[in-house]
Amino acid sequence: MKLVIPVVSLETGGTRFIYQLANEMVDKGHNIEIVLPENAAVSWPVRAQVTRVKELTFDRIPPADFILPNFYPTVFPAWESKKGQVVRLSLGYEPLWVPEKEKALASYHIDAPIISISEWHRQLILQETGKNSTIIPGGVDNSVFCPSPKKSLSTGRLSIAYILRSREHGYTWKGTEDFWEACQRLTQLVPAFDVQVVAPEGANYPAPLPYEIVNAHSDSEMARFYAQADIFVSTSYFEAFSMPPLEAMACGTTVVTTDNGGNRDYARNGENCLLVPPSDTQQLTLILAHLLNQETIRNQLALNGLKYAQSWTWRQAADKLEAFLFQLAGT
Repeated sequence: MKLVIPVVSLETGGTRFIYQLANEMVDKGHNIEIVLPENAAVSWPVRAQVTRVKELTFDRIPPADFILPNFYPTVFPAWESKKGQVVRLSLGYEPLWVPEKEKALASYHIDAPIISISEWHRQLILQETGKNSTIIPGGVDNSVFCPSPKKSLSTGRLSIAYILRSREHGYTWKGTEDFWEACQRLTQLVPAFDVQVVAPEGANYPAPLPYEIVNAHSDSEMARFYAQADIFVSTSYFEAFSMPPLEAMACGTTVVTTDNGGNRDYARNGENCLLVPPSDTQQLTLILAHLLNQETIRNQLALNGLKYAQSWTWRQAADKLEAFLFQLAGT
């Protein structure tokens, strides 16, 4: 089966779905070609064929059995090319955050099947467009995202890990200010803890307490970042799936996350993580203080999360994608 995946770029973030699924489909014996603009970044170790074009226009789309555009600017060139059956892969419902809301909405109304990545995401698309979709969930590479010794074993200070996404790059829904407010309040309850931050866009915001920026440019470095922390925090207001909490679970780290919708398929409050409402900084503060002071509860949540994450694999996601496409092809 030949699949063409037109993308704007393959930078770190949500495009992990593209690279992981593409690699798994290559391993399953399919012909996968990723098409992107000539100056676009590629941050992932892609095993699929990568074709660079001057512009991502309909005439630059290669022929394929299926074309899987994943972001609204790639949908229309794929549809206009008429070079394969288009399947609209949605990694997030773009009208929620992009400036071109009407164009983004129109990309869901072409006559093509839609793939969503969580039940919440499916329901959102259905509610907003009236169109159903097929869920192909994310996964985690457990050979990379796995436990390693906690940094607190050598420093004697418990640590909190956080991914700082830049508002200047459009990440307005990540709840960064809520995280810093909770940390500031937390200093009044637990005087000694450390904060480590990964900033993919190079953001370096003033914060109410000292923090360490960790450089993590590869999966193995991200895995070490998660694993060395005692608690990983995610504060997004909404996410289509929310990959980092699942990766942190796989690394044996206790997870505290907002109930952002997309993580409901795997987040079990009080079992493998602790959930807080978005923007509830008071509850977030109290939960962090509780976990920092309760080693037994913290360790049990981490152990449960680690066990649960083992069943979420990219191969399983690729199997579901393959079965869905074969069904569409009538084979």
